[in-house]
Amino acid sequence: MYRLRLNLALSLMLALVCLQAGIVYWGSVRVEGYARHSRLTSDLLSELLDLSANKQRLRNWAAQRVMGVGATDAARERLLDAMDSSARRLDDMSRRHLASWQDITAQDGGAVPPEVTHLVEISRLLPDNIAQVRKQLRELTPHQDREGFEEVWRRLNQVFDMTHGRDLRDLLNGAIEVQRKAVPIARASTEQGIERLRVQAVALAALTFLLAVGLSLHLGRRLKRPLDALVAGAQAVRAGQLDHRIPVGAGDEFDQVAQRFNDMAQEVQQHRESAEAIRRGLEDEVQARTGELARAHRELQELDQRRRQLFADLGHELRTPATVIRGEADVALRSNSGRVDDYRLALGRIVAAVKQLTGVVDDLMLIARAQANDLHIAPDWLPLSVLLEDAVGQVQAQAAAQRLTLSVQEVPDGVDVKVDAMRLRQVLVIVLDNAIRYSRPGGEVRVSWTLAEGMHCLQVQDDGIGIPDDELPHLFERFNRGRLARAHRADGTGIGLSIAATLLQAHGGRLEFRSLEGQGTCVSILIPDVGSDTAPALLTATPHSTPSTASAVPAGSAVPTAPDPSPRSHADL
Repeated sequence: MYRLRLNLALSLMLALVCLQAGIVYWGSVRVEGYARHSRLTSDLLSELLDLSANKQRLRNWAAQRVMGVGATDAARERLLDAMDSSARRLDDMSRRHLASWQDITAQDGGAVPPEVTHLVEISRLLPDNIAQVRKQLRELTPHQDREGFEEVWRRLNQVFDMTHGRDLRDLLNGAIEVQRKAVPIARASTEQGIERLRVQAVALAALTFLLAVGLSLHLGRRLKRPLDALVAGAQAVRAGQLDHRIPVGAGDEFDQVAQRFNDMAQEVQQHRESAEAIRRGLEDEVQARTGELARAHRELQELDQRRRQLFADLGHELRTPATVIRGEADVALRSNSGRVDDYRLALGRIVAAVKQLTGVVDDLMLIARAQANDLHIAPDWLPLSVLLEDAVGQVQAQAAAQRLTLSVQEVPDGVDVKVDAMRLRQVLVIVLDNAIRYSRPGGEVRVSWTLAEGMHCLQVQDDGIGIPDDELPHLFERFNRGRLARAHRADGTGIGLSIAATLLQAHGGRLEFRSLEGQGTCVSILIPDVGSDTAPALLTATPHSTPSTASAVPAGSAVPTAPDPSPRSHADL
C-alpha cells in the first residue's frame, strides 16, 4: 500500500522534472538560435562597413595615382586583398544569415525578409566588381591635363559603382542601413527569448515545488501514525519494557514490520528471563572464586616482584666490585716491574673491593630476607678527598684499558663529609664506571668539586655518547637502558643509577644530569654539608626503592664545562 503510493509520487515528480528539463532545453536551443542570429547580424554590419571603408580608401588611392602623388602598388594590392577577404566573408555570412532566417520562419511562421535575399545577391556581385576594379587600377597611369583626368576619373567611378548594370554603391549603402536597423531588432529578439525562458523555468520550478510540498504533506500525514508507533515501541524496548507490544490491524507494510518487532521483543524477553536465572546461579559461585583468585594473584605478584628485584640488584651490585678486582689483577699480572710495593698496592685495592663486595652481598641478602626492609647506613665524618681518591683508584685500571684520561680536581684538605664510606664509594664507582663505559676510546673523564648552598657537588663529565632528551626522565627506572647505551655496549642491566640515587637519597643528597646526545654527559653528585645551616637533614634510613624521577636538564642544553652548583632544572631524589 505505502510502497505503491511512494512509487506513484516519485513517478509524478520524475515526470515533472523531465518535462521541466525538456522545456528548459528547448528554450535554451531557441535562445541560442536568437543569439547566433544577433551575432551574425552584427558581424554582417561590421563586414559591410569594412568593405565600404576599404573601397573608399581604394578610391583615394586611384585619385593619388592619377595625380601622380605617391600611390604605391603595394598599398593597392593590400586594399584589394582586404576587399576580397571581406567579399568572401560576406558571401559566407549572408548564406548563413539566410539559413538562420529560414529556421526562424519555420519555427515561428512568416516569410524571410526581402533584404536578406537582397544581401545574398549583393555578396554574389562583389567578386566581379572587385575583379573589374583590380584590372582597371593596374592599368591606371598618371595624367597631367585636366580634360584627361576628368575622363579617367569618370571611368573609374563607373567601374567602382556599377556592375552587371546595377549601382553597387547604392546597394551597399542600402544594405548597411538595413543591417543597422536589424542589429537592435535581433538583440531585442534574443532578450525576449531569454526572458521567456526565464519565466518558463520559474513557473515550472514553482509548480514542482508546490507539487513536492503537497506530496510531502500527504505522505507525512499517512506515515506519521505507524512511524510514531514503531518509534514508541523501540524506545520502550530500549528502556527494558520487553512486554510492550505495537498495535497492528491495517495489514500494510508497517503492520508487517510491527508484527516482526513484537515477535522479536517476545523472544528477547524469553531469552532474558532464562539468562537472568542462569546468571543468578553463577554469580554466587563466581564471587567466591574471584576472592580466592585475587588473593592468589596478589601473592604471586609480590613474590615475582621480590624475585626480580633481588636478581637485578644482586647481578649489578656484584658486577661493579668484581670488575675492579679483575682489573687490578690483570694489571698486576701484566706488570713487569717486579716491585713488591706495586703488587701490595694492587692487592690492597683488591681487598678493598672484596670488602665492598662483601658489604653489598650482606645488604642484598638482608633485603631479600626482609623483603621490604630499610636500607641502613652508618654515617661517619670522613675526608671527601680520600673517598674520591679511593673511588678513582678502583676504576683507574678500567679507564686505562679503554685508553681514557681521568682528570681529577683535588679536593682541598679539611673538606669532610658525614657519610657511609662504603655507600658513597659505591655511588662514586657507579657514576665513574658509567662515564668510562659510555666514553669513546681516547676520550677524557673529568672530575671536579665545589661547595655551594650547603651542598658538596662532585661533577663527573665525559665526552661520550650522551643521552637523548626523551630518555632523561627514565634514567632511574630499573632495567631501563637507552638505545644509544644498548648500541654502544651490550652488557649491563640498567639498575646502577637507580641504586646510586637510592644511596644518595639515604644521605639526603641527589643526582643531577645534563646531557647532549653525541657530545657527552655531566653527572652532579650532591652531598649535604652537614655543618651548614642550609644543608638538608641527613636521613638515617630510607626504603630500598627506585626513585621515580630524574634530575635532568631540558632538551637542547649544552654539557657544562665547569661545576655549576645551581642547575637550571632538577628534581630531588
